[in-house]
Amino acid sequence: MEKYIKIFFGTLVISFVIFFLGNGFFDGGNLLETTILSVGAVIILLLSYLIAQIHYLIDLVGEITKKN
Repeated sequence: MEKYIKIFFGTLVISFVIFFLGNGFFDGGNLLETTILSVGAVIILLLSYLIAQIHYLIDLVGEITKKN
């Protein structure tokens, strides 16, 4: 389980760094910027969770196929 927690937090941190670095290239004068950043942060959180779950499922299927 520790492996998947590391995958989750690793993808989360890397995604946020890339997200905010990419955001730095644009001007901050838009009124919708906070909404866009909030939605982007939620999307990053959910995708990081999905990536961790996909790694778990891949390992689970690998273990099942080894037993058969």
